[in-house]
Amino acid sequence: MAPPYGPLAAFGASVSWAYATTRYTRAAREVGSTRVNFARVLVAFPTFALIALARGRSLSEGFDASRLGWLLLSVLSSYALADSVFFVAAARVGVTTALSIASVYPLWAALFGTIADGEPLGPLRLAGMALAICGVVWLVRERGDGADGPARRRVGVGLLLSALTSLLWAANSVAVKRASTDLDTLTVNAVRYGLALVLLGPQLRIARAKGLPSRPAHGWRPLLPAIVADAVVGSSCYVYGLSHTDLAVGATLSALAPVISAPVAIHAGEERWNARRFAAVMLTVAGVSVLVSARA
Repeated sequence: MAPPYGPLAAFGASVSWAYATTRYTRAAREVGSTRVNFARVLVAFPTFALIALARGRSLSEGFDASRLGWLLLSVLSSYALADSVFFVAAARVGVTTALSIASVYPLWAALFGTIADGEPLGPLRLAGMALAICGVVWLVRERGDGADGPARRRVGVGLLLSALTSLLWAANSVAVKRASTDLDTLTVNAVRYGLALVLLGPQLRIARAKGLPSRPAHGWRPLLPAIVADAVVGSSCYVYGLSHTDLAVGATLSALAPVISAPVAIHAGEERWNARRFAAVMLTVAGVSVLVSARA
């Protein structure tokens, strides 16, 4: 029996993202999501590059045009776009609700496999889809009930952005899997964050033009533990997990952040929680788990 390092690493990515995202969302409200993402990359890229070089690894080792193209797609569908979209969504509907909807991305991967690759869709997978969709609909109703016109529109935009994030994160999972298999995890992340640094540069100039503060009210230092946990440790777990297990298993285990994020968000004062929302989150996660783990 193979050691479960890949699945454990994928789950570790969920834990790190659940911990960090509440802090990221709070900072993004003050300085904008682009600056938060740039801060993550600015810490992660030199860390991974120095580790790779200290181990005698060339940053071009093992990379051909195809793998670089997949990594570019990964960055475009995560740091350069999806994560910024997610932070806006989380600010509008709450971290846990946004995460629950965005974390349905393994469902899109399963549908892609069925439509594009002809993978069979059996009764258990159909049941998983039904559970996940019911959970998301429940969450949408929970967030929309009792809101007035402007608040309802704000929530509606947040829900749509959460759904868009799920599509982009699905593309990111596929891209990381195809780019990183059989390559060194730390080197992959060094190249990935190098590409992110290049792509986020122009976005940062646009963010400066909006006149937002250049730093959070309490400075960047309190955010550093979250950046290290997510962008360094969590990112390593994510790439390793996806490259050392089946995509369905890795994507599911890395998508369990909604359940983990609930107590984190409550402790941080970011969320008001109730039994109905908790049940909706659990239903969504259960549906995704059944969907991607079931035999067709």
